[in-house]
Amino acid sequence: MSMKRFPIAASLLALSVFVFATLSAAQASEVTYRVVNVASDDVLNVRDRVGVSGSRIVGILPPGTGGIVWTGQQGRSADGGTWYQISHPRIPPGGWVNARFLAEEAPAAPQAGAEPPGSLFKDHTAHENYYRVVGVAPDDVLNIRSAAGVAHGIVGIFPPDARHVRITGRIRTLSSGAVWVEVRAATLPDGVGWVNGRYLDRM
Repeated sequence: MSMKRFPIAASLLALSVFVFATLSAAQASEVTYRVVNVASDDVLNVRDRVGVSGSRIVGILPPGTGGIVWTGQQGRSADGGTWYQISHPRIPPGGWVNARFLAEEAPAAPQAGAEPPGSLFKDHTAHENYYRVVGVAPDDVLNIRSAAGVAHGIVGIFPPDARHVRITGRIRTLSSGAVWVEVRAATLPDGVGWVNGRYLDRM
């Protein structure tokens, strides 16, 4: 009896590990991080694997850089340090950094008197309006992703001053409360993609 039950127990254990890993990755993708504990005249090296020894630098992030996404994958280097696999527009392939140089960014506080998140897009005529990109630094871009949420791949970008953006009318509200909007752009693989609605405003 015990021999017959073992494969079932092993399967359930494997399923539990998979679900936990999936949830961890999903939670990681709901927040962004910034570079901390790096001197103003230095940079944070992003490497192709965990640890400094034997790894290769694939990119750099200046101190204070924000909008860093943790993929949910982590590892332990030989010296005991915790490393995160991250992605950022400056480094499209992504890479690994020591977790002690990252700090979670606080979500933007809602402005007094502002409309509830997503209300701009819930009107049945919202898709008939033009929108502009807001809240993006002049030296940054707004990523367009293949689906709602930063866990999905980048399929295009909007410049920080983009105008006349059109939406399809499809929206998704994530568990974090973030409202994502499907947008139209001729340069996108299928003509559509998704952006965080907090970075769009009606013209």
